[in-house]
This record gives sequence, structure tokens and C-alpha cells, in this order.
Amino acid sequence: MNLQTKIGYAMGDLGLSIAYFALGFFFLFYLTDVVGMSAAAAGAVVLIGKVWDGINDPLIGLLSDRTNSRHGRKRVYLLYGAVPFAVSFALLWWLPIGAGATLTFILACAVILLFATTYSIVAVPYMALVPILTTDYDERTQVIGFRAMFSSLGTITGGGIALLISGEDAVESALRGLSIGFAVFCAVAILIAAASVRGIEAAHDTRISRVPLSRYVALARDRNVSTLLWFRLFGAVATGTLTASLPFFAEHVIGNTALASASLAIYVVTSAALVPYMNRLTHRFDKRWILLTANAVAATVLVILGLLIGTDSNAIFLIGSALLGASMSAFLLIPGSLVPDLVDVYEFEKGERHESVFFGLWLTIHQLGFGVAGLLLGGLLQAFGYDGSADVQSASGIWGVRLAFGVVPGLFLVISAVSLMRYPITRDRFEEARRGLSATDDDA
Repeated sequence: MNLQTKIGYAMGDLGLSIAYFALGFFFLFYLTDVVGMSAAAAGAVVLIGKVWDGINDPLIGLLSDRTNSRHGRKRVYLLYGAVPFAVSFALLWWLPIGAGATLTFILACAVILLFATTYSIVAVPYMALVPILTTDYDERTQVIGFRAMFSSLGTITGGGIALLISGEDAVESALRGLSIGFAVFCAVAILIAAASVRGIEAAHDTRISRVPLSRYVALARDRNVSTLLWFRLFGAVATGTLTASLPFFAEHVIGNTALASASLAIYVVTSAALVPYMNRLTHRFDKRWILLTANAVAATVLVILGLLIGTDSNAIFLIGSALLGASMSAFLLIPGSLVPDLVDVYEFEKGERHESVFFGLWLTIHQLGFGVAGLLLGGLLQAFGYDGSADVQSASGIWGVRLAFGVVPGLFLVISAVSLMRYPITRDRFEEARRGLSATDDDA
């Protein structure tokens, strides 16, 4: 792959990440503190959206693998899905303020379901392009590294600006104006990615197996597949809880949303800057051990920040954000590089190739994990007496926010890394599979 193609393709992750992280960082807070929903109801809305993702992601993957288009099986979804995806994102932030609880809940569910559908239409085929772009083990990790850096920029742009806006008096109008600008940018970024990979699918023999629909249900029971899915689930609960709790932590523990935005920027810049270093480490060491070490450090930092930081600990909070970003750079890079390798190893062992379906399952579990995180956060805050309409939170409500920000994501980060230790696809096994597939191609 040439550098222009790698960067152009990775640009699509910027569009996806702006929308995804604006939603992940701020939507639950938006529903409780701006729209006026209860924490439990807001958590239920997030869960409903993610459950729907759990249904449509593998279906979109299956549809993509079976699509026959002159624009490519996967690229065609980027071309025609970019604009509907952008429109659905903008609609998230136009919910009526002060409507009845039932009507607000129904409308919130409707917009989150629409967004989940259009996100899957674009994101699943986009991610499934990686094993088609290159078959080289290290180059795939490099491509994921480029995507991770654009994703980091999207995190700052989407999540950081949303956090800044949360401190404004006219937050409703600011969000609505910002959502339109973000929507246009997201659509353009995805279309750039589609343009950069033009013609690549046509030149690649994807060897899709035409198996019955019922066969795909059994894919998740494969040991390698299920190990990755459990890893993804625990990791998504960790990151979902962390991102969704940050606005609450900034508002009610730190008391400074601008500081929270600065900490997010420090975290993301540090993690993105270290991605190339982590990429070099994967050339020398087992990815599983790198991730276990990094996640354990991240968990330690989170617990310290969550339980000890107060309104007079600004410097410590910013230093902790940098340490957290450094340790989480491994989590930013490594997970996305695992699925493309699984595609090739599964084809070598089973004779079936399922790029989009595997990425659909990967996204399904990720979205379900975020849904569980939203429900867990909403339930935890409700249990500790959090009241979004209160000017000053109770001591128990503050403790609920602290636990949600520090202890819960730290615990699930460690669990996710430990679960990955069972994953047997290493560099040696992948290269064995590639040699076997190449020999099959030569014989054919």
C-alpha cells in the first residue's frame, strides 16, 4: 500500500470517531442534564440503541459480503451511507426540551435507533476493508495505527468540544449548531476514505463462501472468535463507562469542564503520539502481554484519579491524564489489528472467508458493551441518588460518579486483557496461515 491510500482510508475513522465519541462522551449527560430525563431512563435509551446494534451489525456484515456492485462490496456502503449517517447524527441533538417523560423517551429511542442503523451501514464495511487492503501482518498493524491517530483526533474534536459546550449557559442551541457542522465533516471524511480505496476490491480475490445464513450464527461459537468477542465486550464496558462518566466527573467532582476538556486533549494526544512506539513494540513482543501490562497500568491510574482527585487537584489530574493516555495507547492500537488476522486464519482452517461478518460481530459486541456501560452507569448513579436537576449533588451521588469514573472502567480493563491471554493467534500462527493460503492460490 502507498502512503496516500493508507492516510486516505484512515481519514474515514475521523468521521466515524467524531460522531461516535461525541455520542459516547456526552449523550447520556445530554439526556439527563439538558433534556431532563432520569438517569435510569437515559441509560435504558443507550442500551436500546446498542442492542439494536447487536442485531444489525452482523446483518450488515452478511449483506456486505454478499453485495455485488461495480463500486465494490464494501466501498459502495461508504458512498451511499455517508450522508444518511451524517443526518442521523445531527438529529440526536435536536430532541425537544421540557416535553413529557414518555414522549421524550420515545423520541430519544427513535433517534438512537436511526443513528445505530446508519452507523452500522458505514462502519462495518469500512472496518472490513483492512484485510483486503493488505495481507502483511505488520502493515495491517500500521494501517490500524493510522486509523488510531485519526480516531484520536476525532475523540478530541467530538468529545472535547462537547465537554466544552457542557459548561455554557446556552448548551442546547450550541449543541444544535455544532451538530450540523460535525455532520457535514463526518460525511466528507467518509467519502474521502471511499475515494482512496477505489478499485482495490476489484483487484482482490476475496473468495467469499456462499454458506447458509444459519451458518453465521455458529461463527461466534468458534473458540478464536468467542475469545475475541469476550475481550471486546469487557473492553467496551470499560471504555464506555469511562467516556460516559467523564462529563459527570468534570461537572460534579472537578467542578471545571474546561479542565476536563484539557485533560481529554492531553490523554488523546499522548496516546496517539505513542501509537508508533507501540507499533514497534508489537514487532518484538507478544501483543497480548503488551496489552495486559498497559491495561493494568491504566487501571491503577484510573482508580487513583477516581477516588482521590478533588477540586484542588488540577495538576495531578492533568498528569494522571497523560499517564492514562500513555498506557491506553496499546488499547488504541492492538484490538483493531486482531480481527484481520482472524479472517485469514479462519479461512485457512475452515475454508471460509468472512471479512464483514467478523467485523460485524466485533462491532456488535463493542456496541453491546457500550450499551451495558450506559445501563451500568445510569443504574449506578440512580442507586447512589444522583439527581441531574440538582444544583449541588449529594455526597452519595458524588461517590457514585467517582466509582463510575475510576473503579468500574479500571476493573473491566484488567478483565478484558486477562481474557485475551487465551487467544492463540500469534504472529507465527498467522504467517503459517498466510503461507498455506498462498500455496492454495498457487495450486489454483
